Amino acid sequence: MKKAYKACKICKRLTTEDVCPVHGEERTKEDWFGFLIVNDVNSQIAKKAGITENGIYAIKVRS
Repeated sequence: MKKAYKACKICKRLTTEDVCPVHGEERTKEDWFGFLIVNDVNSQIAKKAGITENGIYAIKVRS
């Protein structure tokens, strides 16, 4: 069974875990919209979104 992605409200990183791997105690949310896959942090999109690490990020995370 596949797990659904969840997003951290602070950094918007997508993960299948219940807590953010970066922020430790921050619970992840299932209510998010759209995503970016960042392979190069020097890209224009990553810079505009303020992303500093490669990964998958939600565009919007609702509380």
